[in-house]
Amino acid sequence: MIKKQILWQNIALTLIIVVIQTIISILPSILFLRNSSQGASVLTFMVIYLLISDFFQLVGQSSYKKGKFMSIPIYGIKIIISVILILLIIKQTALQFGLILLAYELFQLLTFSKQFFYMDSVLYSLTNAFFKGIVFNQLLTIQYPYNYDFELIQPFIFSFLIILLITVLTQGMYTFLKRHVKFFILGIVSLIAIYFLLIHQLIGNQLNIAKFIIFIILNIGTLYFFLTSDHTKRKEVVLNLFALISLYIYYI
Repeated sequence: MIKKQILWQNIALTLIIVVIQTIISILPSILFLRNSSQGASVLTFMVIYLLISDFFQLVGQSSYKKGKFMSIPIYGIKIIISVILILLIIKQTALQFGLILLAYELFQLLTFSKQFFYMDSVLYSLTNAFFKGIVFNQLLTIQYPYNYDFELIQPFIFSFLIILLITVLTQGMYTFLKRHVKFFILGIVSLIAIYFLLIHQLIGNQLNIAKFIIFIILNIGTLYFFLTSDHTKRKEVVLNLFALISLYIYYI
């Protein structure tokens, strides 16, 4: 009975994390261009695509910690659904969008490989943060004729760093190769980079001091819970809620 309760609790927390992570991946672009309609045509398909991708990523992550990998038939279903959604997105936008999403599919495929232990690598940390912090937000801010603008990277540096922080801390919880210390150190480096960015913007009058103070309070509370709790899923929920609230406050 207790095992069933724990199982259902973990399933519920996993679904909550999936929803939060999907929102995190697109919230900056929605808030950054909240008075613009660009990106609205693909938003629905993007949300569905990200929900599916995040769900499989979380399931794969939990399996990886135990040294197990998702079976090809099950992951094949995910690929079929993803390809259909990518084609629908291409139909409403341009081929470039589909190529970027196919690159993300390749990234996800590597995470389920039995050969590379990709989830234990720094490359995974950076790639995950790059796609979720910058790429998906850019896809929703680039408008017709969909010419890429490198200046659009700058507004999303904060989201990249926030997602990098929660990615490396999560990797530390799910590492199969026991690289807990390595990812904790990377988490500290990511946090330092975030504060460097915020202080730089604060000095340049680009950031409201109230937002900075709120972020510090959120950061302290999150780190306290992360260091004192022994429940992996709850820690993951709190990390993602911290990222969600931080992004909302920063981009509002």
